[in-house]
Amino acid sequence: MVSSLGMRAHRIFSILFLLVASWSLPLRAQESANKPADFRTTFDSERPLLPIRDKDNRMLPPGLATVTIEALNDSGELMAGFSGNVKIQGASRDGEKIETAGPFSKGVFRLENFEMADGLFFVENKKGSAYKPVLPGWLTLLPPLVAIILAFLTRQVLVALFCGVWVGACFSYSLHPVRSFLYSIDTYIVGALSDTGHAIVILFSFGLAGTIGVITYIGGIRGVVEIVSRWAKGPRSGQVATWFLGLFIFFDDYANSLIIGNTMRPFTDKVRVSREKLAFIVDSTAAPVATIGVISTWTAFQIGLISQEASIKDKIGDPYLFFLESIPYSFYSILTLFLVLICGLMLRDFGPMRKAEERCRKTGKVLRDGAKPLLDDTIAQLGTSDDLKPRWINAVLPIFCVIAFTLIGLYTTGTEALGAEAGGAGLGKIIQSGNSFSALLWGTMGASMVAILMALGQRFPLDETIESWITGARSIVLALITLLLAWSIGAVCKDIHTGAYVASISGGILTPEILPLVAFISAAIIAVATGTSYGTMGLLVPIFLGQLMFPLAETAGIDPETTRHLALALLAAILGGAVFGDHCSPISDTTVLSSMASGADHIDHVKTQFPYAMLTAGICVPIYLLVGFAGMGPALALPIGLAAVFFTFRVISKDTGNVRGDIENTPSAQEPEA
Repeated sequence: MVSSLGMRAHRIFSILFLLVASWSLPLRAQESANKPADFRTTFDSERPLLPIRDKDNRMLPPGLATVTIEALNDSGELMAGFSGNVKIQGASRDGEKIETAGPFSKGVFRLENFEMADGLFFVENKKGSAYKPVLPGWLTLLPPLVAIILAFLTRQVLVALFCGVWVGACFSYSLHPVRSFLYSIDTYIVGALSDTGHAIVILFSFGLAGTIGVITYIGGIRGVVEIVSRWAKGPRSGQVATWFLGLFIFFDDYANSLIIGNTMRPFTDKVRVSREKLAFIVDSTAAPVATIGVISTWTAFQIGLISQEASIKDKIGDPYLFFLESIPYSFYSILTLFLVLICGLMLRDFGPMRKAEERCRKTGKVLRDGAKPLLDDTIAQLGTSDDLKPRWINAVLPIFCVIAFTLIGLYTTGTEALGAEAGGAGLGKIIQSGNSFSALLWGTMGASMVAILMALGQRFPLDETIESWITGARSIVLALITLLLAWSIGAVCKDIHTGAYVASISGGILTPEILPLVAFISAAIIAVATGTSYGTMGLLVPIFLGQLMFPLAETAGIDPETTRHLALALLAAILGGAVFGDHCSPISDTTVLSSMASGADHIDHVKTQFPYAMLTAGICVPIYLLVGFAGMGPALALPIGLAAVFFTFRVISKDTGNVRGDIENTPSAQEPEA
């Protein structure tokens, strides 16, 4: 299977490369025929603009084009004495062609606010010429489309994202396939990496992941689990306890799945909860709670995507605070967490999950006959030594420090930003004025130091403590690479005006009111096909939020308050749709990890979880319609969604045990053979 996908990806990449290379040959030939060029043309963007279509179907670059034309001598030096006129092609203003440019001043002429036609922008006189390629606006769609299509075909998000960056670089750099390949790396990828805000996000992620590694190593998580397990005696309390621990480990989905699954598996086996149900609880709390967590590895990723859109910063304000405002709109994640809770409290299920739970209650078999459970034998060993004394304080204190240090950082940077105004400003204004990137970095690095010092104070070896930090940090490298490429493709789409073109052709097809629903469905489809919520977010956030919502809202004349309401719903819809697709995809990393940590058959886990994910997603569809077209806020929409989940589940589900009380006196299940 892997070999087949690899061959397919290789073929697609080769065909794509040859296509772009052959496409550029006619332009290259024309360039050679016109050498030596006596003029150099430089657009304000420093790259050829890709025009978009207006209502009259004319090709029009956003904001109109401006080009600087320089007269050069045979050595390529500026001819300061040149003051004549030159012929030009491919330019017009108000529907009339512009045929001449000049007079030049000191060898330079600046042509402003003109429209560009498809083909070439051409400059010539008796001695020579110069040109710039002008491409049709629909080509601006290719970078994200290439990334999405390749993700569908190969299920390799990293390859897909890079190919999208490369195709966009081809358009930015005159269709030169080899040069643009190199520019993809040293301009876009390195550019994304060298950005200060991006670097802080990466360091924050490493710091938090490293902290998780240390607190797991010194028994912090086991200590919390031990406390919770004291009151969990049957299938009802066992499921609720697992759900509660899933909420507690809100800072990372990987940590949630691996820690909760491995730790609670022996306990849930004892109280006769099926492995399928355990995997469902683990999987359906991991990503949902991480994506709406105030501070988590997902938070860093998500605000990183938001912050890359410099053009909308004046509309959204601080990216971190904008994300926090969007949390009440995260209907899928919140409703999924609620569904998991009522499943445990009511001891009711439906679909394949009901059969699995009935089997486990009646026979004690936590796995079906013939099941092939996935078991993790490496990561699960961290912090699980029998000689290790569980200490809940080892987890609670570092996590508290993350939150406390971040708040202190926001207050400190906010006070510095306000200066003399800080004295009369309220706490809310000070926090809003703070630098969230610096605060998050301080919070995680401070928590790392606290966790390491606690380990040393309890006489854990320094070398093993540092190794546990590195192990935690290493676990998110793939996610950070995905984020880096997502930043890069966002920069490409910005350079070639992808969003502006889509906005111009959408007309009545896409409206700001329907964008949240469209984004939710799009994210769900892509995430199912690719198996990655990170990759899906990386593809859609730059397009929908950065380049569609605000231009469409301005065109429609929507007021700023309503626009912000829709933008918050849009962001939450993308994140929620990505999580839904992640839940339903058998190739999702968190789905595989949940099966692995829970010791469940992977296919059985996917089959039993799918109906529950569909239930929640189906209720989200009309809610996003109400939010968009009726202007309904989360204060009303969320209770409606919760009620719909409760009553729908109550109608379609059936009792899988003693609904009126825990089955506390049922004989314990036998430990199944793995």
